[in-house]
Amino acid sequence: MRKHKKAYTILLIAVVGLVFINLKSIIYGLQQGAGQAKVLWNAQEIDDLLADPNFPDSTKQKFNYIAEVKDFSEEFLGLTQTENYSTFYDQKGKPILWVVTASPEFEIKAYEWSFPIAGSFPYKGSFDLEIAKNIQEEMIFKGYDTEHDEVNAWSTLGWFKDPILSSMLERGPGSLAELIIHESLHATLYVKDSAAFNENLASFVGKLGAEEFLAHKFGDESKELNDYVTARIRRNVYKDYLRKEISKLNTFYSKMDTSQALAQRRQLKMEQIEKIKEGLFEINFFSDSLKGRKWLDQIEFNNAYFSGFSTYSSDLPKLQRQLDTEFQGDLKKMVTSFKTKYKSL
Repeated sequence: MRKHKKAYTILLIAVVGLVFINLKSIIYGLQQGAGQAKVLWNAQEIDDLLADPNFPDSTKQKFNYIAEVKDFSEEFLGLTQTENYSTFYDQKGKPILWVVTASPEFEIKAYEWSFPIAGSFPYKGSFDLEIAKNIQEEMIFKGYDTEHDEVNAWSTLGWFKDPILSSMLERGPGSLAELIIHESLHATLYVKDSAAFNENLASFVGKLGAEEFLAHKFGDESKELNDYVTARIRRNVYKDYLRKEISKLNTFYSKMDTSQALAQRRQLKMEQIEKIKEGLFEINFFSDSLKGRKWLDQIEFNNAYFSGFSTYSSDLPKLQRQLDTEFQGDLKKMVTSFKTKYKSL
């Protein structure tokens, strides 16, 4: 009997110890669960809204459009069939989720938050703005560059039925299709502790998948497809430029004299980042320089911004080469192969 008591005591101590060690993660998980539950609980069934004669026809059309995108992505892109986007959550014009990213002050490397079971992520979100601000302030206090963003879409990776959010409906046809395909890719494949791979792949499939859908629905010569492709080409100019500049900045940091005073290193860093900003005007990225200045004023270029950019965009050229050489441009073949090759969370 004493042996059993001793064993139970050791087990209890181990459990209490694990709870204590992971207490912050447990509290955070409960907070996130409560925020997610609120959204899921208050989401309305799309079928009920489509049958409601008083519900706006313009919104019903968006619902039907999203259903078309989802069906297309499952049939022609190989994405997994789910019950996602069969419900609707009205945000009442208010943001509901915020995400914080962080990076060391003199290195472009995403800080990763680790969670039991789920693994590590280069961002940390909250359904409570004050909690998100506290997360950011904590990282600033630790000496990290940070970025704080409002989020208008996310994926529960197929664990729950993701709703259509009212903020999604503000997007144009191409952007909306890209968003649905991006998040649906996460529900199809999400590799543990590989956020950069997951986000780059979702971005890649989202963009090319949106083009295929627009051509399928509206035609190869349609305004919808042309507008989306034109905008994407412009974004690619920005992304190609930023990838090169981030590489240069990484080299600059690696050669920085760490014996210099902190204030001097910060000044040198600021000068390099200002050069990156000015370079956007030198490559004529902005058709209107005044609007360009205004846009840049709204964005804080720092290591957190650059690491976040890399999480979503650093490997896009590599994925394009892989699509062309290994899969002969067949996006569905690529997705199907990756589903077999990688174990999803």
